[in-house]
Amino acid sequence: MALNCDIETGTCSVGDLTPKQPQQEKEYLHDMALIYIGDPMCSWCWGSSDVVKEARASALEKGIQFSAIVGGLRPGGGDEWNETLKRFLRKEWANIQQATKQPFSFKILEREEFNYDTEPSCRAVVVARDLWQGIDDNDEKLLEFFSAIQHKFYVGGEDPAALDFYQSICIEHHIDFEKFSQLFESEVAKDKTHEEFLLNRSWNIKGFPSFALRVGNQVTPIGSGYMQIETINQAIETAISKIEQVK
Repeated sequence: MALNCDIETGTCSVGDLTPKQPQQEKEYLHDMALIYIGDPMCSWCWGSSDVVKEARASALEKGIQFSAIVGGLRPGGGDEWNETLKRFLRKEWANIQQATKQPFSFKILEREEFNYDTEPSCRAVVVARDLWQGIDDNDEKLLEFFSAIQHKFYVGGEDPAALDFYQSICIEHHIDFEKFSQLFESEVAKDKTHEEFLLNRSWNIKGFPSFALRVGNQVTPIGSGYMQIETINQAIETAISKIEQVK
């Protein structure tokens, strides 16, 4: 599937994936959580970066958990790197910059060769989460790591498929780069990343950025695209109200 982003809704559409193995039911420790589903190489996710941080803060203020998972916008890439694609990206990024005020550069478009494969950047987030297991309350560190990848790609114009892309980010976020490298290149990390892509699709997520609410083991999408914080807050408050009515 070719890259497909909608300027009207602020949504980048996802492609279909084939499961590698049966999925297991996920166990949750909290009654309710706001879940952000995004991809570091999804341009509207970068445009929505400030909204995501605001949504996390709002969720915590309301006493519910926050978590971020990777979406898998274009795992494997494969689009021909030609002038047609470059023109599309240039126009899309300019529109998003105008709509959201997030900074973009067009350095990556100057490359003669580039595969718009979003899997490595997603895998890096999965690896960082594993390294911070048990010490990253409500994915605070993870969201900053996610944003650092976005900035280095969209503003710095560097390729997230390259391992050394993450060295400065790891240093900045106090991650042992040698440990990160070993995990990043492992089959285990690749499989975990793929499972995360399948998980969000099992929730009927059709585009990024997306938000969903989990109540118990039930996950319900709030919506996709460039959402206003008021919409997210209303969904949270409605869910809390329903829980309180049951008690």
